Amino acid sequence: MLPVFFLKNQLKKTRMSKFFISSVLLLLLFSEITIAQTADSEKVNALNEVVVTAQYGPQSEKSAVYKVKVINSEIIQKKSSNNLRELLQQELNIDLTQNAVFGTSIDLQGVSKENIKILIDGIPVIGRLNGIIDLNQINLNSIERVEIIEGPVSVFYGTDAMGGIINLITKKEQQKAVEGTVTAYYESIDATNLNADVGYKFGENTIRINGGYYHFNGLSTNEAIRNLNWEERKQYFSDLMYQRKLQKLNLRYNARFTNEKLISIGEPDGSDNIEDTNYYTRRIDNSLNIQGEIFNDKYIDVTVAYLDYQRYHDTFNVDLLTNTSQLSETDIKENNIVKYNFGNFKIQLGKHNNKSKVNYAIGADLNIETTEGERILDKKQDIKTIALLSSINFKLTNNIEIQPGVRYTWNSSYGSLISPALNTKIKFDDKSTLRFSYARGFRAPSLKELFLDFHISAGPFTYIISGNESLNVEKSHSFNIQYSFTKMFGESGYFLIEPSLFYNDILDLITLSDLVDFKRHYINIKKFKSVGGKINFTYKPTEALNLKAGFSFIGRYNEFNENFITDEFLYSPEVTSTISYDVKKSGTNFSVFYKFSGERTGFYFDEDASNLVKTTRSSFSNLDATVSKLFFKKTVKMAIGVKNIFNIEDIETTNEIGQAHARDLQLWGRSLFLKTNIYF
Repeated sequence: MLPVFFLKNQLKKTRMSKFFISSVLLLLLFSEITIAQTADSEKVNALNEVVVTAQYGPQSEKSAVYKVKVINSEIIQKKSSNNLRELLQQELNIDLTQNAVFGTSIDLQGVSKENIKILIDGIPVIGRLNGIIDLNQINLNSIERVEIIEGPVSVFYGTDAMGGIINLITKKEQQKAVEGTVTAYYESIDATNLNADVGYKFGENTIRINGGYYHFNGLSTNEAIRNLNWEERKQYFSDLMYQRKLQKLNLRYNARFTNEKLISIGEPDGSDNIEDTNYYTRRIDNSLNIQGEIFNDKYIDVTVAYLDYQRYHDTFNVDLLTNTSQLSETDIKENNIVKYNFGNFKIQLGKHNNKSKVNYAIGADLNIETTEGERILDKKQDIKTIALLSSINFKLTNNIEIQPGVRYTWNSSYGSLISPALNTKIKFDDKSTLRFSYARGFRAPSLKELFLDFHISAGPFTYIISGNESLNVEKSHSFNIQYSFTKMFGESGYFLIEPSLFYNDILDLITLSDLVDFKRHYINIKKFKSVGGKINFTYKPTEALNLKAGFSFIGRYNEFNENFITDEFLYSPEVTSTISYDVKKSGTNFSVFYKFSGERTGFYFDEDASNLVKTTRSSFSNLDATVSKLFFKKTVKMAIGVKNIFNIEDIETTNEIGQAHARDLQLWGRSLFLKTNIYF
């Protein structure tokens, strides 16, 4: 951890640019004089990543009917990502929006918020605020890889999966009896991450414990007198995993705890009154899972989970003359706390024999969601869901697969719904594959959208935001087509090209209404569509060099477009590229990650929430660079890098339909970081 504190002191004494250049030169010099490292003999074939998301059983990404994008541990390490927001910033077809209080939300294929389901080992992450799961709160220290499916996966995951799935897979296996990692990270924006992970393997048992602390001291990218538009965050997190092998089955228990304090510093209002607010978020997740092979060619996956989430805030009245603050007597914890509980039982039995002409998956999914608090109608509400799913894979020939699937769902608030899907894969030869999918996605109204009862006073007026028990279910028709061509050469070289197209048509999209008599409530709007395509290139001429590039073009449409434009869709482009070079002999890696986000147009309601206003987010580029080096027989790894080289800061805009105007805080400017991993 010494390099972290060394960097922190140096940044206070010298300009950051000089220190960064000096540190890189020192690292490179040390790499030449350090004890010679043996070359890494392991060859990772990125074309044969094993995936589990929406599968009958674990199988290679190349063999899967769904197109699954994998961000593996190697990429997570090269990016030095602390949380999911940092990891996804330069991914194609993914757009992130940062809100000061609610955090970072995600847009995938033009579809956003509630319609993107985020999972950890197949278990949903709960606690949406304004429809957002804050990606800043999802720590990556215990994550082995991230699997992403674009487009509806409602057959396997039900509601909230209409726009896509992001499934984080935790570390489970280890080779030695005792192994672990201690990690220290410091970034020049005054962000620190300390983490320790240790695993103990004895017989057929494995125990892994992970714990850490992240602190970002906050900063301001505007000229506000007092306010920090990037709020201070303090996070504590810990994980416990126990796993036991039972012949071909794995029994696993996971316990996960996270706690965050977000400190929002206010500015003086017209009467020179100031309020500071501390937001507290706590998650306690427990799950028990058994999975593995039974009856030779069957795969079973059974999960029981209970998730406990709560969030509240403390408001302080600040006196600038005396530099003191006092806890508010009106906005107290008992009145603003919100609690969510989620209980889940899921079972899936699948047959996935590569030699069989017919494979299948059948399953059941039972959920109970509960929320309580003063801002909920009658102080407590719940939704019960029972679902049955079935999917069959037919191999019509050795090269053609067709996979229909259907999910039947009964929900205690909106009744029954059937959601079908059809996936097809055509393998022309060993080099080229075509995938096509259609899905009928759905999203049931959330507890907040149904039962919110929020009253807030502003001067002589009381504003009311309420749920709507008459909301319709959001439904979608989605089409995706993807082609991949791979040309292998040499022992480890290949060229990969992957063009794809998509179309999403969502009916009854849920949003907030206009303000009428100081009241707003949730409503369904008739239309939302997104259409577009992307193309990815990967060129790996040698084992050391990996080059990637991508381009996408996304069009978005909703019924508000008709008020401003004659064209149906508003389009925005994206460009990404990655360069990674490994010097195996010295254990050194050089990586560059780049993304260009094109101009994007959206809409918001004005301050009176009565007039719809068009707004545009300017285009911007985000470029990161990292150098990492292994030392002392691969027991120590150091990484130095610069994030946001072009020094892009927040951009004034809002893209969200039916939401009050807010700042889209894209990035916080250029920063430097140093990360040290110690392996044992």
